[in-house]
Amino acid sequence: MKSQLLLTSIVCVGFFLCSCKKDSPVVVQVGNEKITEAKLNERLAATPAEYQKYASTAIGKKQFIDAILKETVVIEAAKKAGVEKREDYKNALSAFETEQKKQLSDYKNGLLIESYIKEIHEVIEPNDEEIKKYYDDHRDLFDQPVAYTVRHILVADLQSAQTAIERLSNGESFEKVAKEVSQDSGSAANGGLIGPFKKGDLVPEFEEAVVNLKTNEMSGIVETPYGYHIVFKVSEQKLPTIPFDQAKETIKKMLEKEKFDNWFSKQKESLKVKVNYDLPLASTEEEKSK
Repeated sequence: MKSQLLLTSIVCVGFFLCSCKKDSPVVVQVGNEKITEAKLNERLAATPAEYQKYASTAIGKKQFIDAILKETVVIEAAKKAGVEKREDYKNALSAFETEQKKQLSDYKNGLLIESYIKEIHEVIEPNDEEIKKYYDDHRDLFDQPVAYTVRHILVADLQSAQTAIERLSNGESFEKVAKEVSQDSGSAANGGLIGPFKKGDLVPEFEEAVVNLKTNEMSGIVETPYGYHIVFKVSEQKLPTIPFDQAKETIKKMLEKEKFDNWFSKQKESLKVKVNYDLPLASTEEEKSK
């Protein structure tokens, strides 16, 4: 009895998992639609391993074939009923095809980045000598470090910055204006508060403005790659000396960012990049309403 069951199992496994040739035998036929052994093998390969094991039995094989049969009958009946010509069907299919193309495009781009990022890292990773040189050349940052805490307002254009300045000049609190107009989502809810941070943590234009301010003093309009800022200096605090071993990792990340920015600038020039920042972007809800 055991030998018969074993033989049945071997035959079933051979039926489903054999490497089928181009003249694959037809297992199911519904009208003109033919389901070959090769197609069944493809469908079975897409199922969980546990089910494949079950389908290797005589009962499991029959149930699997019957399931494919029922599916094929419904599909062919739907075609005969003209479902493929209905607008709702065609619209749903078109939307699915569009989404599939987008997903494939996103996957390709993600794979390109993942495959190339290692090569970029080899270009931008600083060596020990570069890190030590930066430490020695900027001893003031590490021998007498200072932590700054500020409030700031970030807007996209000069006119908005001037309007914010006028509101502040007319007596509105910095926190209130920052909450209402600042486009820095990370700090706006807290009245524009950021910090404490050390020199080298943020973009140079912003840091220079902060360093030149006195405590409780407000800047004019400061332009950075992110937009237009108004800065209010809350406090500055002297910190203990930072030895090289402690500073090494921070310097490494700083130099990596600097090298990447240089690499990125060269790539933009080489690729003749053009950008229109004035073009308005439609929100998701706006797109849905179209």
